[in-house]
Amino acid sequence: MSTRWEDRELDLRGVIEETRRLFRRASKRKALVAAVTLLLTVGIVVRESRKQRTYPARVVLSATEGEDVMNGAAHTNGKLIDYLWYAVFTDRQLLQMAKKHDYRPDLQAKNERMVLDAFRDDLDIDIYKNEFTEPRYNGEPPRSARIAISMRMPDPKEAVDMTRDLGDLVIARDAENRRERFEAQSHMARQTATMASDELSRGQRDLATAREKLESVDPSQRGPIYVEIADLERQVQRAQVEQKDADVARRKLVGMQNADKESLTLRFDRIDWGAPQVAINPWLALTQTFLLSLFGLLPVVAMGVGAFDGRVYDDGDVKRTGLVPLGVVRRMKRAV
Repeated sequence: MSTRWEDRELDLRGVIEETRRLFRRASKRKALVAAVTLLLTVGIVVRESRKQRTYPARVVLSATEGEDVMNGAAHTNGKLIDYLWYAVFTDRQLLQMAKKHDYRPDLQAKNERMVLDAFRDDLDIDIYKNEFTEPRYNGEPPRSARIAISMRMPDPKEAVDMTRDLGDLVIARDAENRRERFEAQSHMARQTATMASDELSRGQRDLATAREKLESVDPSQRGPIYVEIADLERQVQRAQVEQKDADVARRKLVGMQNADKESLTLRFDRIDWGAPQVAINPWLALTQTFLLSLFGLLPVVAMGVGAFDGRVYDDGDVKRTGLVPLGVVRRMKRAV
């Protein structure tokens, strides 16, 4: 009768007994176990010592829309990240930042493109608490989102300084964009007001001319002139309304500038400006790695040696070969 494979599997007691057997076998080859364990531990320590340790730094900014933006466009996470990657963190800005903080001088001496690739690999941008995915209705507060900028460098203080400069770059770029938008909107408002004023002056002159002409013609011929005067009066009224609206828009922009609310889209502000991490003592780190590796590998190596050693040490090893042991011959000590 054949047995099921489940019956051949070791239970918990069998696993414990098998583990003891492997350790018992390994105890016969203590020198080999110690040598292999020490060799692997030294390899791990050497690999760890050659690895360059980096420290992360993180700053958080808020992106808030202007007070006058009603039911504005949705700014998805991808859209905000694209703005930072391609409009703020341009190649020129990142190269200037790398030279300022002496980032990867080994690559700066070789190729600027390699510096940029390494910089962008160490730089990370994360968007969270994004309220722009939901519409904004009248009377609701401005929507906002949180932007986390992270950077890794070998020196913790340099990492914080670099990350803070990147945050300042976002704020400075936003201020520059706001100035450019305000100047463009102010220029358009002035042009609109000037055109409305010119239109009003031209309409008033034409109206005055038509009224003078009305006095000088025969009463039987005044019908077309009355029609022209009525049309000119309507034009003057429209021009007065347009001029008033243009003046209101221009004064509103001036008021927004004085109140520092000229950003009609997004405004970036500091939330958390980060703090440097405590630098790790390299010798202490290597000592910890050595001890953890040594005591972690020792039982693994011992079980490996016990499992793959081809020698037979006791009757338990004989039974595993399928043979029935007849007895055990102990080694006798030689008489002196």
